[in-house]
Amino acid sequence: MKVNYMMKKIISISIITTVIFTNCSYIKKEKVKKEMQQYIEYKDLHEHQGTENYEIIKLYDKDFVVKEKLIENKQKIISLLGENEKDISRQKVDFFANVLDDKEYWYRTLQDATLWTGKYYRNWLLNGDNIKKNYLNPITYDEKKDMKSWLKKFSESYNKASYVYESSWNYYMKIDGNWNKFSYDEKLFTPETFDDKVYEKYPTKITPEEIRMIKIPEVFDNLLDNKTLQLVEYVEMDKQKSKGLNPISFSSGYYMFELHLPQGDVLKFRRYGAMGFNADMNIYQIPKELGGSDEVFFIEQLPRQTYPDKSFAGFYAIRPKNYKELPEYKSYSEKEKKN
Repeated sequence: MKVNYMMKKIISISIITTVIFTNCSYIKKEKVKKEMQQYIEYKDLHEHQGTENYEIIKLYDKDFVVKEKLIENKQKIISLLGENEKDISRQKVDFFANVLDDKEYWYRTLQDATLWTGKYYRNWLLNGDNIKKNYLNPITYDEKKDMKSWLKKFSESYNKASYVYESSWNYYMKIDGNWNKFSYDEKLFTPETFDDKVYEKYPTKITPEEIRMIKIPEVFDNLLDNKTLQLVEYVEMDKQKSKGLNPISFSSGYYMFELHLPQGDVLKFRRYGAMGFNADMNIYQIPKELGGSDEVFFIEQLPRQTYPDKSFAGFYAIRPKNYKELPEYKSYSEKEKKN
């Protein structure tokens, strides 16, 4: 009798708890739904239609992670390297978000804009040349047999080179515009004869004239400081409080941003993030002194694997619809005509 009574009691408590939990969950969902309705104008960038005077250019879609963002300072272009699970795409983009060329080149970009691999290289970024180029071998047959002769040629070449790059014990030296490769030879050298002292005596180097690739300045914090970028609201969608042996508190949700643009428009967009609203997004601008414009913004999104259907990747540009009327673009166009 007592057992049946206790069982009924437990079942009753369980039902009450379930009802309370269900009601709480329903109330929370309705609250979130109501909050989201207030920000219906705030769209993910890959779905955004822009504003009256500004358009959004999709340089890489929501599934592409951008691995490289560099300015080629002499040609006044941007080098972008993006990849998803299936594809690799390297783009040349001008400072106004026009794609000039697009190739499937994954190579490492050196400071002089050479696209480098250990076996060959390309000058596509420098001058559009798509041909794979082999490294010159400056060592003669006789020099290969003698360590002193090899090191003498190595030292002479090092002093002549405008750029020296080292990888996996091999040296790559740019002399008169051509790349030479000095391969580490296990038959000729040992770790004792070709050791750290060699790398200390012959470090990598580059002359100022060869430097073409520089980082694009990040301006996220600056835009927040001067109120150009404003965080309007955070709508929490998921959270976890610390319990017992788990000291981690967790929260994720939509950050509602407003980007106040020079022509008076306000770009309202949202970004799903967690633990810091700028942790998964970067904003870049090309400085005017390099030929860029205050009216053009580049936004990079970094995905969170825990929220693949909400926290997207991608790389976008925000530019005026009349960007060709900008003084900076006209100046850029004139220089292009002369070249």
